[in-house]
Amino acid sequence: MGVRIAIASYGTFEQFIHQIKPFYSEEVEFVILNALFEDLKDEVRRLEKDHSVDVFVGSGGNGRFLEKYVQETPFVKVKVTGFDFLLALKKAAQYGNSTGLITFGERVPFVSSVKELLNVEVTERVYHQSSEIDQVLADLYNQGIEDVIGTAFVLERAALKGMRGHYIWSVDGVKTAVDTAVQVALAKRQDAKKAHKLASILQTIHEGVIVTDEQGIVNEFNTSAEKILKIDRGDVMGRPVQDVLPNTRLNVVIERQREEYNKIQDVGNVKILTNRCPIFSQGRLIGALATFQSIEEVSEAEGKIRRKLYTRGFVAGTRFEDMQGACAAFQDIVHIGREYAKSDATILISGETGTGKELFAQSLHNESDRSRMPFVAINCAAVPPNILESELFGYEEGAFTGARRGGKKGVFELAHEGTLFLDEIGEISMDIQLRFLRALEQREVFRLGGEKVVPVDIRVIAATNKNLWQMVKEGKFREDLYYRLNVLAIHLPALRDRREDIPLLINHFLREFRPDLPDGKRLELTGIPFLRAYRWPGNIRELRNVVERMAVLYKDGMDAERLAMQALSVNEEVDGGWAWSAAGGAGGAAGATGGMSGATDGAAGDTGGMAGGAGGMARAADGMAGATGGMAEAAGGVAGAAGGMAGATGGATGGTGGMAGATDGAVGITGGSFCPAAPPSPASPLPLSSWILADRQRRERDEILLALRQCGGSRTQAARLLGVSRSTLWRKMQALGILANLK
Repeated sequence: MGVRIAIASYGTFEQFIHQIKPFYSEEVEFVILNALFEDLKDEVRRLEKDHSVDVFVGSGGNGRFLEKYVQETPFVKVKVTGFDFLLALKKAAQYGNSTGLITFGERVPFVSSVKELLNVEVTERVYHQSSEIDQVLADLYNQGIEDVIGTAFVLERAALKGMRGHYIWSVDGVKTAVDTAVQVALAKRQDAKKAHKLASILQTIHEGVIVTDEQGIVNEFNTSAEKILKIDRGDVMGRPVQDVLPNTRLNVVIERQREEYNKIQDVGNVKILTNRCPIFSQGRLIGALATFQSIEEVSEAEGKIRRKLYTRGFVAGTRFEDMQGACAAFQDIVHIGREYAKSDATILISGETGTGKELFAQSLHNESDRSRMPFVAINCAAVPPNILESELFGYEEGAFTGARRGGKKGVFELAHEGTLFLDEIGEISMDIQLRFLRALEQREVFRLGGEKVVPVDIRVIAATNKNLWQMVKEGKFREDLYYRLNVLAIHLPALRDRREDIPLLINHFLREFRPDLPDGKRLELTGIPFLRAYRWPGNIRELRNVVERMAVLYKDGMDAERLAMQALSVNEEVDGGWAWSAAGGAGGAAGATGGMSGATDGAAGDTGGMAGGAGGMARAADGMAGATGGMAEAAGGVAGAAGGMAGATGGATGGTGGMAGATDGAVGITGGSFCPAAPPSPASPLPLSSWILADRQRRERDEILLALRQCGGSRTQAARLLGVSRSTLWRKMQALGILANLK
């Protein structure tokens, strides 16, 4: 609907309207009111009653009367500018030096200034009623003035007396007034839309709303307020709020200009939960607002939500912010997950057991637009194959023996408008895969024993710890279903691939299981090297279990490594739990699990020499190699193998993060980093506690060897560097099998 402008016109004024019409589109419609003064009254009232026009426009005497009659509709007056007057005066000056200016009700303020500036003679006259105009014109004519400036009505009467008339307005002046009227109309339309929307919101929202002005007079009281308070709207509108609702405290809010939130109050026999706040506009208080709900309804609604969601477990409790991980690989996965959450496409999450696939699925749901809707999870491996189909698609009453009366919805229906998470998707049978494929493609399910299709609006997230593509090649998983699931793919890294996150996770779990643990002890437990080096085949789930054991076993003063050893010892049977690798250097020898080998000028093992067992000791000619759980010395020097040490003839080469020894007795440390000796395999007779003890001895031995090398073999200087006495250093060297003549 276009803008409608009503213009009060008389006589020849209509020519201005025709001249400006081409400037406006068809969206602007002009309604001409061809009446004079008092005759406008009935027409204005009719138009306002019908809401037929958006703005009234008037000029001169007609404009004065029009403004008086308009009650609710905006009014714009055509104003006389100095430029308009100069143009009219210029036209009149062509015929003589004397000109009359006739206006209705009041003089034009700038005429005196123009007369002085141009040194022209202008005689001003003012009339107040239409009956006076003829006498005013007669007086001017008798004074010899034949040119008059005025409105259409003045010019019409002047022509009857043979006088020349000149309009007091210009086309630009009229167009400016109409432009203003159009803008006012458009603004009015926008305000009306906003007011209508606001009124609709107020009348349809479930909360009660009361609004007052700055004096506390009620000017809004919505339908919900009537229902909750059981008070008729007509009894409160336009009255002081403290008179009709004594304890609403809105008058107090206005006085103190301070908000009050989540307050419980009694209004009559009704107990409500209310929020109150002052309303400001441009820094000035203009009123107060109260919104409220019945306590009974709030409690009932909360109960329904809890019963419907939490008892069924249809709520996702984890968000991306809750997931622990700072390494780049994990952060990249989280970033991808946040992007995937914006889409409704199917997501396939892969990863080893214990990597947190369901928690990641919950985070995807909570990050999506479906976060307020159900999150329904089902583990396909945990449900027996013979009933999995009914759990997925539901069934009708009587579909099979033992079917529930009234039937049952499947998880597809329960997840309607939300997210369906299918864990261990690789476990479903080929028969169910076919039905599952149709449900994914058509977004509709067919209950067992049912006769109609049920449409569903869901987002599907599937997870697996298997290689689905390998299963496809082996004929154990449908290829078409694989491609339907693998739209957006996420692979969660194993814990061994994000080792830098292990201390962070240990700290997080310790805070959960033992919040009373001192910060120093917690940091000590998070820094145990072999916990970070362990392979964690059970990933985060296994780590969480170990940390929980540590939390249960911990007593004040307990040694951190001993505590971790006890907690992890039950995991020794897990094959592949230890993940260190041994690497030998150039021209050297590689040591095997639990022992090392030496060369040059000596013999080790069972070939031409003597081999010592018990955890891996070997003795050679010209020297003795001693190792508890993985060290060896050869030919007056030291050679280390497992975990990064190798021995070689006549020289030294540093292995992976470790040491290399040579005939001359030199010891090299590559980068000075710690690499633990190879831990026992599950098949090894060496227990974990023995390996941890050997690992401590090896680290102490490494420190002594490094100090001796830095001091050129001087025990005195090495003892000073290590902060022990010379005799203590000598005893440790003997106990650890370090040669006394090392230079």
